[in-house]
Amino acid sequence: MQNRNFVIWSLPLLLSLLAPFVSARASWPLALLTLGFPWFYLLALVGLARRRYFSSLGLVLGLFQLPSYFGWHAQRAGSFRILSMNCRYFEAGSVGRSQVHSNIEECKPRLHSIQPDVICSQDYSTSHQDENDQIDDFIRGPMGLNQFIYYLPSMAIHAQTPLLRHHGLIFPSTYNCYCAADLELGGRMVRIYNLHLESYGLGAPGGVLSKLHAGIQMRSEQAEIVAREVATSPYPVILCGDFNDVPSSYVYRKVLGPLQDGFRTAGRGLSFTYQGPLPGLRIDYIFCSSELEFTGYRSVNAGNFFDHRWVVADLRWRP
Repeated sequence: MQNRNFVIWSLPLLLSLLAPFVSARASWPLALLTLGFPWFYLLALVGLARRRYFSSLGLVLGLFQLPSYFGWHAQRAGSFRILSMNCRYFEAGSVGRSQVHSNIEECKPRLHSIQPDVICSQDYSTSHQDENDQIDDFIRGPMGLNQFIYYLPSMAIHAQTPLLRHHGLIFPSTYNCYCAADLELGGRMVRIYNLHLESYGLGAPGGVLSKLHAGIQMRSEQAEIVAREVATSPYPVILCGDFNDVPSSYVYRKVLGPLQDGFRTAGRGLSFTYQGPLPGLRIDYIFCSSELEFTGYRSVNAGNFFDHRWVVADLRWRP
């Protein structure tokens, strides 16, 4: 009976807490458990309420994860603002061109109200040049972010200040990639990374388990590539992107490394950024080096046609 109670009330939580330290090459099913961490924590709380005291260990260890899911920090002004946005191609793959134009027009006021100094975009381009020009002309014109790099297949960085050097990498066996640029923000040089890691690809042909396995393993390898790249930066780093993974994952821990998670240090309320078929997940992030400080951090619902919320961070240099 005791063993069965342990398996029910405690084991799922303990395994999800172990997963961030284990590469998917060692155990991909363990990585899948990280999606359930909030629910496993609630299950352990129920177990404690029912006097299943062996659930206490997981609850105590899980306390260190809770600030990744709920924040209580006051929002303060910063010296500059970063926006990370997954554009979902403005629905270009699923609706007609007139609707794509309408979607772009709908998000323009939201973009303008945010007033970012830098925009990092994923799934940015559409299948037609005139729609690309429609959003790009707005960002580079009225918004004043006229310094621009575009990295295939669909990543972009827009900024107000010149992008002095830039590079990128398409990850092996996929179209996912990262791009990076050096620029001046707040009077000092910084390297900004924009990345889009592998998804589960559940909409693609093939068996569910094989797609879960492939997605988890590829994303883990991509996270290791990004971590090695970030370690070579000659400047402090701001890293943005769609990780397609949650804060209790190996991917998150590997990319984060010595960086700061903006939500953990300056977020308020619930942290979720995904509003697709599995809502309530935080898979979009902005990180920064210790030389910088987050003063505000929030996510924005930019439109019901997006399956991701946009992430907005205010930062300043530490004295």
